[in-house]
Amino acid sequence: MGIENVFSWSKSRDGQFRECRRKYFYDKYASWGGWDAGAPKETRMAYVLKNLKNRWAWKGETVHHVIEDVLKAVRAGRPLSLEEAIARLTETMRRDFRSSKAKSYYEDPKNRMGLFEHEYEKPVSDSTWKKLHESAAECLRNFYGSAVYRELLEDDKRSWLVIEDLEEFDFDGAKIFVKLDFARRRDGFVEIFDWKTGKADVDAASLQMGIYALYAMKKWGVDLSRLRGFLLSLGNGSPALLECPLTDETIEGAKRSMAASIESMRGLLLDPSKNVPKPREEFRFTDNTRLCDFCNFYRICEKYQTPLK
Repeated sequence: MGIENVFSWSKSRDGQFRECRRKYFYDKYASWGGWDAGAPKETRMAYVLKNLKNRWAWKGETVHHVIEDVLKAVRAGRPLSLEEAIARLTETMRRDFRSSKAKSYYEDPKNRMGLFEHEYEKPVSDSTWKKLHESAAECLRNFYGSAVYRELLEDDKRSWLVIEDLEEFDFDGAKIFVKLDFARRRDGFVEIFDWKTGKADVDAASLQMGIYALYAMKKWGVDLSRLRGFLLSLGNGSPALLECPLTDETIEGAKRSMAASIESMRGLLLDPSKNVPKPREEFRFTDNTRLCDFCNFYRICEKYQTPLK
């Protein structure tokens, strides 16, 4: 029996749905089963393309993974030095870059890095790649130089709740996926942290933090008044800690947004109980064609009829 494609929701899934319904179809349905090397050609290609990352997403993901390693080392009582953390970052980015440039991700799309720029042969200079690595290393330096990290070194590690754990909860009959960068108990509060390697915008983060708060209240049985949300900005010169207000309005806004998004997604299902989609033609193309140049699925999109290699 194959793995069942169960309907679920996340903020990233919602963003993709809003950006382009056809892109959403390729990612969530056309690629399903593509992890099998013997899958049909179109399915396999959709799965390969689904797993691509552009260089900015790659930078952010790599920094997050290294910070995860750093915090787990702290929790284990064996902190990594900044030099060790940057060495780990550099080694990972070099390995990923070489693997991607050789397009070895075609052999193992899930576990080998595939960069959008390599797949579509985008002209990116060596100096641009170097600056990307330097900005990733700066994020780590800022993390180590932050008051948050200094506090965490002194924390009772038993108060730590999650470090980049993929979690889920139910809402409106749907499975909701969340991945909190970090959460802990402190002075009677549950504190939720989100590391930002790009622009940190409290207003833009309101929905995400509202979703995290819903999860925290369900998971740890904590009242909203005992929750605090923070963004730690790492990519703009020096670390900055920004608090995201968690209010009744934040929670109600998150619930409305989630419910409306889930309803729209289900509206494109032939059988909502089994997550069977309507024909792909029902998933319309975006009207913002500028997005197409940056879409992972450009190679197979019927809008452009680009033939498979």
